[in-house]
Amino acid sequence: MNCTKNMCSKLFTLLSIFTLFSFGLMAQQMPPAQQMEVKEDFKDDELKEFVKINKELMPLQEKSQEKMVDAIEDSGLTVERFQALAQAQQSGSLTEVAEGPEEMAQFNEAGQKVMGMQEELQSGIQKVINDSKLSETEFQQMYMAYTQSPKVKEKVDELMDKEND
Repeated sequence: MNCTKNMCSKLFTLLSIFTLFSFGLMAQQMPPAQQMEVKEDFKDDELKEFVKINKELMPLQEKSQEKMVDAIEDSGLTVERFQALAQAQQSGSLTEVAEGPEEMAQFNEAGQKVMGMQEELQSGIQKVINDSKLSETEFQQMYMAYTQSPKVKEKVDELMDKEND
């Protein structure tokens, strides 16, 4: 896959969001003390493997995202409207925000399809990680460091840039 530096950066960010979703349950099960610690002393080969994994995950995420958009639009909603309804559902105000029973049915149909696709994506993510040199725990630690440590983020972004040159 050929991508520009800016595009790869955006995809990596999007992928990170999906990855966070995938590992959310694991993070919730960790004791609070472990959630606060961010490891920053990764070896170069570990960081390279992290980048390699994410590069493998990008096409999975892109394909999944396209399918999700298609499913939402096939249900008769725009992505923006679906997101607005999803936010309303989270805040408990879906019935007030939805324009009627037909739109709620469209939202429910799209939501079920999207949830199924997210489960497929999560399985794909776990397979790629399990097939790599990193354990899920190591990958999660590196992901947390990428999102919380400017030092780690800079190193990973540098490696991504080098691989795209």
